[in-house]
Amino acid sequence: MNFVPLRLIAFGLAAILAVFLLFSIAYREPSHPSVATRWWHASTVGDVMASIQNSTLGFEKILVLNMPERSDKRDALSLAASLTNLKFDYVDGVLGKNIPSKALPVGQEQRTMPNSTLGSWRAHMNAIRGVVEQNLSSALILEDDADWDIRIKSQLLDFAKGSRYLLNQPPTQQTHSPYGDGWDILWLGFCHDIIPENDPRTYLIDNDVSIPQPDKMYFNNPELFSHYPNHTRIVHMVGSPICTFGYAVSFQGARKILYALSVKELRGIFDNALSWWCTDHGQDSVCIDAHPSYFYQHRAAGASGKNSDINEGLPPMEKGQTYNIRWSTRLNLEKLVMGQTDFEDSFPDGP
Repeated sequence: MNFVPLRLIAFGLAAILAVFLLFSIAYREPSHPSVATRWWHASTVGDVMASIQNSTLGFEKILVLNMPERSDKRDALSLAASLTNLKFDYVDGVLGKNIPSKALPVGQEQRTMPNSTLGSWRAHMNAIRGVVEQNLSSALILEDDADWDIRIKSQLLDFAKGSRYLLNQPPTQQTHSPYGDGWDILWLGFCHDIIPENDPRTYLIDNDVSIPQPDKMYFNNPELFSHYPNHTRIVHMVGSPICTFGYAVSFQGARKILYALSVKELRGIFDNALSWWCTDHGQDSVCIDAHPSYFYQHRAAGASGKNSDINEGLPPMEKGQTYNIRWSTRLNLEKLVMGQTDFEDSFPDGP
């Protein structure tokens, strides 16, 4: 009979113990950047996350809300999608005045919100209902004035490491979604949020040169970035997000939202209602975002009111503008069409 030397057994047990301790640290202390996140950052992108590089950014579909008569917005958005190798499916916007009062949820029977706000809610719900009806595993939902950095695919690879980190699912673990499993919303485009006190875990993406310096960013909580070096993106659980320029829903998340924000009740305008749903945890919601966000509202050059179908009071714009995005796809359309690569940097480093 052959016996395995005791020192080989001891070595094997030590190796198993080391692996166990590594995973224990990562899972027990996911907010400790010096220990846990180091392994996540160093992990290579394998087949699990490769689909983020496809035309729908790793989601089953990208759905865009667009009023049929706003051909100007669809023209610009379709061109931007084509030039950054993305594929969009469009969902028609809704005029609030065309929604019968009897079709409104509990809380809005007396039409306490303006028709424009009700129309926005219904368009979002139609997109979310479509995820349920089509049995989509996930969908990214964008408003038709959304803008993104030309480098969106590489950006979301880093975000996926952060979302998986918060979900305690290492980048090498097999999951259905490249962003990890178990999330309801990935809130990728917003105008304001905070880190929640009840879950202050963060995953830091450092040296992200696609992020402007803090003094050139537009956000409502500048103190958030005062604790980190320039070019740091912070992935965290949502605290109180506002605006829905872009957000992804999982199939299960879409089911929950369809119930909570339509079948059950409507507590306020859509982005507020969705934010409250994320943060009151009545349905064990799991919502993740990143500061600064990846999608932001683009304001095209043009007359007063051109840039919103809800707020007609916006001033005219002499030049197009997108906050917080350095290599704006919208502002580089001509260069992309011409095959040029000297992209306009909206927020270059320096004073």
